[in-house]
Amino acid sequence: MLRQELKCKLKLILQVAEMSSSSYHDACKRAYKKYPRDLINAITAIRNENPDYGYRRVTQELHNQGFNTNHKVVLKIMKMNGILCTAFNRITRKYNSYVGTVGRIAPNRVNRRFITDRPYQKVLTDVTEMRWGSGTVDERAYFTAYIDVYSGEILTWNIDLHPTVDFVTKPL
Repeated sequence: MLRQELKCKLKLILQVAEMSSSSYHDACKRAYKKYPRDLINAITAIRNENPDYGYRRVTQELHNQGFNTNHKVVLKIMKMNGILCTAFNRITRKYNSYVGTVGRIAPNRVNRRFITDRPYQKVLTDVTEMRWGSGTVDERAYFTAYIDVYSGEILTWNIDLHPTVDFVTKPL
């Protein structure tokens, strides 16, 4: 009777946790690996001295200090302790000129109706950023084109190194 009650309670707990019973029993049997405290302390000390070191450079530094450990173990320890390097996650930034709501917002008259029965009734434009090289600010160009929705014809276009208002309105 007691065993049946515990089984029902376990089933309810697993349903709430959205966990299968096989995963629960596997976790109960599994011996989770414990890493040596001196290795964890050495990794933490290296990261404190060199905040820009990722797991590969930390592994190399550990080898220099006499630790014989795999880079996968170092990565796992760094993840578990929350000391992964985030300095180089995003090397280049996309251009963003947004400064908040400025001026008057024009009403959306097209409303995604990109079909028309007359030429020059609907003319659309867009600015596209193109990168080359390493994608730094100096290695970017901007392209704008005015397109007639009726025929799909490019009426006029412009290329510049800076996305200014003059750059967009000049083809008009």
